[in-house]
Amino acid sequence: MPEIRLTMTREARTVLSDLLRLIAPAASRVAVRRARVPDEDADVASYWTSALEEHASEEARLLASAFAGAQGDPAVIMLRSEAQALAFLRAVSSVRLALRELVFSDIPDSRLEASEELDDESLPSEKRHAIACYACFGLLQQSLVAQLSPESLD
Repeated sequence: MPEIRLTMTREARTVLSDLLRLIAPAASRVAVRRARVPDEDADVASYWTSALEEHASEEARLLASAFAGAQGDPAVIMLRSEAQALAFLRAVSSVRLALRELVFSDIPDSRLEASEELDDESLPSEKRHAIACYACFGLLQQSLVAQLSPESLD
């Protein structure tokens, strides 16, 4: 079973969980927009969009609940199955993509992925927190990919 070990306080996990609940709607909209739903048939497009939004929202809720419910020191999130781990990975990716599009649209990818270069005291605290979340979720993505498909990192 895949697992995530978190070296953060319960308070930090609660704040992160609350943040995830707030960004969930935006993350689901970004996921739908990036899916490029074909619009030739309005009914099919509407159904597909609705289903994608619902699915992405559910995955974001899973992510928030996982952080809020992590136990131990360091806290561990146990993912019961590969399917749940993949849902967790999609949710983390959706949040990172939402942050990328909504908060960091003015920053080139190469600079954003080297986020330690962006740790600038002159940035507003909200943007610095978003950078920390973006970097943290990138590490979570790497950890899950390594557990689910270690050969893909070779």
